[in-house]
Parts: sequence; C-alpha cells; structure tokens
Amino acid sequence: MEGTTDSFIHTLNILFHSILRDIGSNLTKELTGFLILSIVFVSLVFLKRKVQGLIRTPREGQRAFYLLIADTFFPVLFLVAVLISKVFLKGSILFAFFDPLAYFYMGFYIIRNLLRYLRVGFFSWILYILLLFAVLSLFIGNLNDLYIKNAQLGSLLLVVLKLSLALLFYVFLFSFIKTGMGFIKHTLLREVLENLTWFFHIVYVVITILWVLKIIDFASSFLIGFIFSILTIAVYALLSTYLGNYVKSRFKEDEYIPLLVNINRFLILCLVFVLYGIFKGFFNVGFIVDYLSSLYLIKTDIISVSVVSIASAIYTFVFLFTLIALLKHGAYFFYIRRNREVEAGSIRAIVSNLGFLLVILISLSKLGLTWKALLPLAGALGIGIGFGLQTIMNNYISGFILLFSKKLKVGDIVEIEGNAGRAIGNTLETIYGRVISIDVLSTVIRTTDGIEIVIPNSQFISQQIVNYSLSDSYIRVRIPFGVSYNSDPNTVREVLLKVAKDSPFVLSNPEPAVWFSEMADSALVFYLLCWVNIRMLWRINPFVSEIYFKGWYELKKAGIEIPFPQRDVWFRNQLRIELEKRPYTLEPHEIRVSDSSASSFEKEKDLD
Repeated sequence: MEGTTDSFIHTLNILFHSILRDIGSNLTKELTGFLILSIVFVSLVFLKRKVQGLIRTPREGQRAFYLLIADTFFPVLFLVAVLISKVFLKGSILFAFFDPLAYFYMGFYIIRNLLRYLRVGFFSWILYILLLFAVLSLFIGNLNDLYIKNAQLGSLLLVVLKLSLALLFYVFLFSFIKTGMGFIKHTLLREVLENLTWFFHIVYVVITILWVLKIIDFASSFLIGFIFSILTIAVYALLSTYLGNYVKSRFKEDEYIPLLVNINRFLILCLVFVLYGIFKGFFNVGFIVDYLSSLYLIKTDIISVSVVSIASAIYTFVFLFTLIALLKHGAYFFYIRRNREVEAGSIRAIVSNLGFLLVILISLSKLGLTWKALLPLAGALGIGIGFGLQTIMNNYISGFILLFSKKLKVGDIVEIEGNAGRAIGNTLETIYGRVISIDVLSTVIRTTDGIEIVIPNSQFISQQIVNYSLSDSYIRVRIPFGVSYNSDPNTVREVLLKVAKDSPFVLSNPEPAVWFSEMADSALVFYLLCWVNIRMLWRINPFVSEIYFKGWYELKKAGIEIPFPQRDVWFRNQLRIELEKRPYTLEPHEIRVSDSSASSFEKEKDLD
C-alpha cells in the first residue's frame, strides 16, 4: 500500500514538473492562447446574457424556446472555438485544460435546460455527477496522453469516460421517451411504445457494452455530431417559427401563403443539406456515399449516371426551384412595397423564366450529363422544334420576346381576340383584362368577371394586341348620350360636364369635354369624353354605368328628354273613316228614372 502511494506521489511529481517545464518553454504561446480563449469565453457569456435580455415576445412558451436556443447555442460556439484552436495548440497544456472545460460548459447548460422539460426526478443530480466524471476523465486523459503516457491509466480513463457518457445519455434518452409518451393521444400507439420500452433498454445496454469493449466504436466526433444535429434542428425550428410569424405580420393572407410554403421548403432543404454534412463528417457514413456513387446505372465517356447523381440532381432541382421562387416573391414584394407594380411583375416573370432554364441545365449537369451529351441533345431538340415541339418552343421563345421587348408587362390592361367566357353570358369576341403573370409557355389574363384565361405566348406575337397601358396608364373614355331634338345643346353640355367633374375617377387634367357628334334620326348625339387612369380603373364598365345613372337623373332634372325612336307616317291619299254602328242595350242597373217620369209611366200604363 505504501509503495502504491509512493508511486502515485512520484507520478504526480513528474506530472507537475512536466507541466511547469512545458509552460516555461512555451510561455508566450501558452499565454497568448489563454488570453484569446479567455476573451472568447467572456465575450460569449456577455453576448448570451445580452441576447437573452433582448428576447421579447408575449407568448411565454415561445420565449422559453428562444431562451433555450440562446442558452445552448453560445456554449456550442465556445466548443467550436476550442476545437478550432486545436490546430494551433495541439500538444499544449492549454488545450488539455480548455477542451474538457468547453465540454463541461456546453454539457452543463444542455442538462440544465433539458431538465426543465424532462421528468427526471431525483436523477437530476446524478446527471451533473456523471457529467463531472466524464469531464474529469477527459482532462486526466489529456494529461496522460501528453506527459505520463500510461497505457493502463489511459484505458481505465477511457472506460470511465464511456460509462459516464452512456449513463448520461441513458437518463436523457429514456426520460425523453417517458415525457414524450404523455403527448401521444393515440391509445394503441402509446401502448405499443410502452410495451417496446424494455426492448429499447436492452438494445441500449448491449450497444453500451459493445462500445466499452471496443467491439464497436463511437468516437468523440459521434458526440459532437449528435450535439450539432440537435442544435441544427433547434435552429431550424427557431427560424421556421420566427419567419412564419414575421411573414404573417407583414403580408396579407393571399400573399403570405405561397411565400410561407416556399420559405418552409427552403429551410427543410437547408436542414437536409446541413444534416447530410454532419452525418458525413462526424458519423463516418462517407463510405456509404462512396459506395452508392460507384453504383452507375449508365457510365460512358459523356454520360455518368449513378444513384448518388440522381439523388443530387433531384435535390439540386428542388433546391434551386425553391430558391428561384423565393427570389421571385422577394423581388415582387420589394417593388410592390414601393408602388411599382409594373416593374414587380416584369422582374418576377424574368426571374421565373430565366431561372427555370438555369435550373434545368444545372440539374442535368448534376445528373451526370456533360456538355458533350448536351450538344447532341440540343441538336435533337432542334429537330423536335421542327415537328412536335414547335408550338412549345414557339411559346417559350415568345415569352422572352414579350419580356425583353417590354411590349407586354405584368399589370398591363390589354384586349385580345378570344373567348372571354360564354358560359357566364359574355358573348364578346374579345378578351379584356389585366395581365397577372407571364410564365414559361403562357400568359394569364384576369378579366373583369374574375375569370383567369391562359393564352399561349405566341398569340401575343402573331396577333394584334390593344395595350391600354403600354407607355402610360391615362386613356380617354367616350360615353355617348342621346337627347331629344327640342333640347338645348349648351344645357346638355353643362349637365354632362357636371356629371363628369363630380366623379372621383375622372381626371381634372386633361379636363373632360363634350362633343356634339351628330343629329341622328330620333336624337341629338353627344359624347362625354373623360380621362381616367386605367390601372386604377381597369374595370371600366361599372364606371360607365355610374356615369349613365347620374347623367340620366341630371338630364331629367334639367328638363331634357331622353328620346326613343319615333316615325311620322304620311299617306298619299286621304283616308276614309267609317264608324260602325251597333245597338246598345241598357242593363237594369244602368236605368235611372226620376219621380215625375215614374208617375207619367204609371199613367200611361193605366191608360193601356
């Protein structure tokens, strides 16, 4: 016993002198590293408190979640800083000290925050003890690797470290499962999971034993990767919640729904990309990716398609397509907020069309098609244009011509030949409405009846288009009025001008005017000419109807008659008029006899 004690004291003496000798020989390096890491540590602690003080939200649950993220994120940053410093401080006593300190700092806050949500009970204090054992084992192990180099001590410390971590994760994992059971409302599913709990316990114990015996290996990178995965998911949840609330507070419902869908999809794709990097870098699954990359479905000099390239092409297509959708929405709302609707629609259309072309090219490249393969494909596509794809490519190219010639822009008010909706009673042979989108192959016009009509882009190139807002949005509307021949034209003009000036949609400059157009068969025809902003008043029919309503009442009030078609008929010969006589019989109730007449009647009756 005395010999063992002397050996232990001798070992500590050697260790102490080795540390002093190492510090003395690299004093400048050790002090510089110590100051830098200390400043980083103090700065992160200060920033963490500052960020936590800035978190303001009325929802208590949401605030607690944000505090949890901040409380965990900064310790992880410190761990990352220490791991980066390993490149410069490798083999230094400073790294041997700060490495376990960083793990303890991160583990302490993770345990403290998780204990707020997990039902651990009296096991809470055991978690801190296990963490302390793990950190001390790591610290002593670092010193052993640097100075003592005792293989038996190193193996013992490694076993203690593994057991501490295994027990620590054991308490966390099954406390999490137990807590999560309370949120499962499906009775059958909850019972199935409860029955499988014993199986999870056995599997975990077996994996732990295999890990301690070095039959399977979970390096420290596994722990780091696991922590980074949890933090990445937490950051995703934080960004998803924050951006969702921000978008809902800044935009209308019909605007934020498609934007929110693309934001969530983009965040999920970013999460998948980061988790893929973490799994490949920390969990040693790179060999699986390499194996799948070697499984070629097609392999030639110009085409190399593997399982990984297919997955990469699909991911690239979805990611870039989502990114372009976000850019399209972002550019649109950027200009809309500045009341530049025309530029907003045009930018959105250009980003959409050019982006679609770039997405296709990049995705084909990721699939494994080189330019040597794309050139023959382009040649085949050219032949296809001459046959079946002629219409498609015609519409696609026409879309670019429309965008870059600026003869048609999103937001323009146009009229083109076509069916505007006969099913709803619109018998006009023209389509009048607002351009709401210029897509890859077609343009969508919304009519005044709320109908969205999809028109191929080529029709806007080959047909005549009436663009009411090409250079500016001010147009003159002509509204005819017919009055009787006995009306005073000056009075008519005054009345119609008053009606126009009273309308809030009629511009004061240029001023409205009244033209005496013609003397028709049954009326004097006047035209009321009004200048309006067609972008603000693109539903022109209700405006004309309102002018007619007010005009009719004002003309009637002024004593001006609104005529209807009348004809005077003249006969060459005089008409002979004959009146037909027919007997008339009095009904008893129609006879009225006076008293004198009645007495005379009685006398005549007596004489008879």
